[in-house]
Amino acid sequence: MIKKSVVGINAVVIICFTIILVYQKNGILLFLLALLLVGLYLLWADQQKEYQSELGEISIWLDDLLQKKDISYYSVQKDTLAAKILSQLQRVQKMYGGIATLVENERDGIKKLLAEIAHQLRTPLSNMETYLALLEDNSIGDAEKETYIKAVEKSENKLHFLIEKFIVAARLENQIIQIHKCDSNLKETVAQAVFQVRKKAEEKNINIVIQGEDADKKVLHDRNWLCEAIYNLLDNSIKYSPMSMDIIVKLTSNEMFSEICVEDNGIGIKKGEENKIFQLYYRGTNISNQEGYGMGLFIAREIVQKHDGFIKVKRKNSGLTMSIVLPKAGT
Repeated sequence: MIKKSVVGINAVVIICFTIILVYQKNGILLFLLALLLVGLYLLWADQQKEYQSELGEISIWLDDLLQKKDISYYSVQKDTLAAKILSQLQRVQKMYGGIATLVENERDGIKKLLAEIAHQLRTPLSNMETYLALLEDNSIGDAEKETYIKAVEKSENKLHFLIEKFIVAARLENQIIQIHKCDSNLKETVAQAVFQVRKKAEEKNINIVIQGEDADKKVLHDRNWLCEAIYNLLDNSIKYSPMSMDIIVKLTSNEMFSEICVEDNGIGIKKGEENKIFQLYYRGTNISNQEGYGMGLFIAREIVQKHDGFIKVKRKNSGLTMSIVLPKAGT
């Protein structure tokens, strides 16, 4: 702005002096030209003062921004450079505030994650330490040694399971895992997941029944990862179902979706927990006394979402119905 003013004034001054040289003998004209020059100078000085004032305001706003203070807001009415800069600074401050909040939330999340990991690992590590110390006692018999060794193995298996789940959950949260979908037999994927939980089901005399012979055989999905999601639903149903109960796995399909429904008659969840159970490390109030880590359903939902699908939950009088819904190719 100041450069344009100076250039314009210089041009006027040159023209004025040219006129003066031509009309030296005309005193009135000289007087008028002198007044014009004074007026132009005063105008230039006023613009210079206004320009310096605007720079001062901009400097104050920048200083407030650097010190994380709120930039004073007022409605911008003038179409000036300072007004435009103020508007831009206010937008930068809002953006910076949003980023700062996001970083703070992520930091709190990391703290919570580390605390939860420490809590989950403490019990099996403590058990291993206790039983290994008992094994050092030479006076114990072979039967006791066998019991302690099995206890150490059990704790080691828990540690291995937890570490694997922590890694999978972290990779899913950070968008590291890639889903590679191909046209695969959905019933075979379900059967693979059922086979993986077979031993746990047999220990509680639970029968898993697969229904839906007429469902579409070929569905676009990543077999390994979808199998992991179905496994987690089945594992949840087995864990919280009483002895000698059936778990029904239904496969249905229509023109737009394929659905895998896992229905049990276990302890279920309370009203209002339908969405909470998918939060990482959340455990329903009905199952607080049962062993678990609150990661399975979170992992299942993340996997299904990466397949562009969703999981829906339905409470029953006794038990729970959880369904994985996958879109058909092209829908």
